[in-house]
Amino acid sequence: MLNFILRGVVDIVIEKILNYGENFCIEDIKKKDNKNIIYIKSNTSNCKCPKCKKISSKKHSTYKRKIQDTPIQNIETWLVVNAYEYECINEECEVTTFNESLPFAIKNKVMTNNLIQFILSISIFMSSSATSLILSFLGVKVSADTIDRIIQKIEIVDNPDIEEVGIDDVAIRKGQTYATAIYDLNDHHLLALLEGRDADSIRDWLTKHPKIKTVARDRASAYATVISEVLPNCMQVADRFHLFQNLIEYLKDIFYKEIPEKIFIKNNQIEDGSNIKKVPIKVNIDNEKLKKLDYDNSQPIDKDGNIICFNKELLNKNSNVFQKHQKKRDEKRDKIKKIRERAKEEFCHKKIMDEFNVSRNTLKKYLKMTDEEVENISFVNVTKENRVLDEFTNMIYKMLLNQVSLEYIIEYTIQKGYLGSVGTLKGYILSLIKNNHLSYNCSSLIFDKYAYPDDVIVINRLELLKNILTIDEKKKSNEIEKHINLIKVKYPIVKEVQNIFCDFHQVMFGNNPNELDIFIEKYNLKINSFCNGLKKDIAPVKNAISNEINSGFVEGNNNKFKLIKRIVYGKQKLVNLFKRSYLCFLATLDNFSIQEIVNQVLEN
Repeated sequence: MLNFILRGVVDIVIEKILNYGENFCIEDIKKKDNKNIIYIKSNTSNCKCPKCKKISSKKHSTYKRKIQDTPIQNIETWLVVNAYEYECINEECEVTTFNESLPFAIKNKVMTNNLIQFILSISIFMSSSATSLILSFLGVKVSADTIDRIIQKIEIVDNPDIEEVGIDDVAIRKGQTYATAIYDLNDHHLLALLEGRDADSIRDWLTKHPKIKTVARDRASAYATVISEVLPNCMQVADRFHLFQNLIEYLKDIFYKEIPEKIFIKNNQIEDGSNIKKVPIKVNIDNEKLKKLDYDNSQPIDKDGNIICFNKELLNKNSNVFQKHQKKRDEKRDKIKKIRERAKEEFCHKKIMDEFNVSRNTLKKYLKMTDEEVENISFVNVTKENRVLDEFTNMIYKMLLNQVSLEYIIEYTIQKGYLGSVGTLKGYILSLIKNNHLSYNCSSLIFDKYAYPDDVIVINRLELLKNILTIDEKKKSNEIEKHINLIKVKYPIVKEVQNIFCDFHQVMFGNNPNELDIFIEKYNLKINSFCNGLKKDIAPVKNAISNEINSGFVEGNNNKFKLIKRIVYGKQKLVNLFKRSYLCFLATLDNFSIQEIVNQVLEN
């Protein structure tokens, strides 16, 4: 009795959780082949004809549909639905029989409406391939092509009443293919993605949006010209970011012509760089640690007492030089083999000498060689010539096995009586490591570390430029600020560049557009090209001063678009990239509804 009651309670809970409509009941739930199978039966007694809308209660037969649903506990879930086929009672109707509609899945779909919403919600921010893979982990079986077809059914409705937009170009494939992105100036979502970045690319779109009153854009003359042509009453606002970027490029050229790459300051005086040389960085050796080292040149042995045999050659066989000579040896070996084979067929040595371009003595030497001698053609064993290192080789190898630091290996070897150069010793240690494939950090073996003397202050030209173009005093370099007056005396261009930038910054973030004319007149000779550009685009630049509107958000949106493109864009065309990007931008808005997007897919 208790089991019967519990079973009834469970059924009620299941019905509430898995609700497929009041006219459909769950008959059974099974788990088969690691899939949830839910059997659903229709309880309807009548149905409306889809053509004439007459309600019919005359059942013709039953039909069965298998539909994939959202997963239960990350297990693939399928519905097996038994529903009715009805006869239309209207004799004048073209339809004779029709299947009853299911509230949870539309006609001819093998997925429920909820599953389509589930797929769309994930695919908004991912490529179709990635979505398909992740959904497989969650218990949904769907291909990337199916997801593409779902996305393609989404229709984006253009808004002809838009009044404020931001326009900029974006790279589809950098250096090759570009497009024009248009954003809503109010909520910053993507409105359009048009092919190309010239005047023709946006002319048709602007013509279809005659109500636009404000356009925030970059300095591109193509956009400026077509906007003035199509929307003469529209206010154009130049982008402050690009204005400052253009100015900095001009100032950088001027600055770099007169300022050396590095400025050296010693004893509060600017020194000539040719007199300042880098010195090797001294490594501090702990003498107590050095005294604890106890190695001799006996053969190394492993933990079982067996002698370790290792490659003692001085040459690094992985080096480019060795590989180059190895290639030459292989070519020489092949040549000798061909000569010896040719000599078996041709008795005239003169012909062989001419064919392979070798002398008579060389030919005789090659023919006298044994097959073993030919195979063993190699470098002279340079290790034998390097007797000075023989008495330290085993000792160095054992220290390398024990991960003794390089500086201690060198110092200990010198203490043991090594009289050669440190460079030769380092080269040999590197060869031991490379030839024996030891797991040892050998980066310090390749490069010696040098630095300028401690009493010399070095200021990089680029860092100096960044510092004088920084308005916020808190973000400036303390080291550069300590010597900035000294630098300005030596190089007057530093102060001049700083004044130009600060004056332009004050103009752009002030409230008086007329100050721009004063700036142009003041600096027209020094930065003539930049000032001429301001004159050609004077109205939009002044609008950027007098209005809070700017296209700074466009640059941020472009960065977001690049990220979306890298994630979701594969072999699809521009129209599909736009749909995916549009959804990504739209999904961040407060009034976004995924259900509206799902309804579009279901209707199409």
